[in-house]
Amino acid sequence: MKRTIFSAAGLAAMASVIPNAAHAQRVDLDEVELRAQAGEPVEVTINDQPVQLIIAPDAVSAVTVNGDTAERLGLEPSMFRFMYVIGSTELPFRTDTVRYHMQGGTFRRRTAYSERQIVEGADGTVAPGHFPQERVVLTLREPTAADRPHAFPLERMGRSLVGTVIEEGGVPIHVAFSFDRPETLITATGGRILADNYRGYFEGEPREIPIIYGVERPVRSLTLRDPLMLGDLEVRNIAVRVSDHGNSEGINDAPSPESDPNEIVVSANTGEIPRQFMYLGMETIGHCASITYDFDEEVLTLMCPDQTGAAD
Repeated sequence: MKRTIFSAAGLAAMASVIPNAAHAQRVDLDEVELRAQAGEPVEVTINDQPVQLIIAPDAVSAVTVNGDTAERLGLEPSMFRFMYVIGSTELPFRTDTVRYHMQGGTFRRRTAYSERQIVEGADGTVAPGHFPQERVVLTLREPTAADRPHAFPLERMGRSLVGTVIEEGGVPIHVAFSFDRPETLITATGGRILADNYRGYFEGEPREIPIIYGVERPVRSLTLRDPLMLGDLEVRNIAVRVSDHGNSEGINDAPSPESDPNEIVVSANTGEIPRQFMYLGMETIGHCASITYDFDEEVLTLMCPDQTGAAD
């Protein structure tokens, strides 16, 4: 029996063990574009039964369904199963390769499930890059004349999570999006790199927020004296996963009134830095009208008006 263990940042490992043939072979569809409202499910047919799936920009696996949905669909465990690790929490998943039908096309995909309730208000979740459409458009609101395109290279982080990449201090940081939280969430070492490059410091006490699949982990708010930009978009309300995927030690706490505002100490990096991940939250992208993933042109486009003043 094959058993793989990977973490919430372990997308490279996932790429090797959960093949995604979404754009490796052509599937004849009635439409080449898939549109979905942010947070609202789309209907697909799996094993000849209707299933409601939320296309989540921060999904990190193939289609993942709730336990009761897996039972209704008659999913049977294959030889491949994995353990998904989120901080100190381990979630076991099984998989089955099943038949899908949508937009006039039929294809097969490996589908993951566990006894856990993965998502509320739908049967499961899926990443934007998992289905065979050439373009996926996630809409947050109706477009206006003030919206303008913010385009970036479309990058696959593994074969499921898709977004773009920025480089800070020679370290690539993979950037995706989340509709589920106001904060922009970043892994620990990534937070330390931002603190170094943008004169950042921690504010407030550690708190726990949901990460994925209902699992909560501790974070701390990171304030940057110099703005972090993704193109023309200012990244706001940054929270660092202080205990997960690296080391946030060395980021100073908020300076006292008598301290030098330019002083920050960040511990030096030793050894190779693992890939880092940042998920832009709604205080950064909530004013946008849509996010388009164009897999044919390999372009990621956000349609947004100019941001208003700095977030409070």
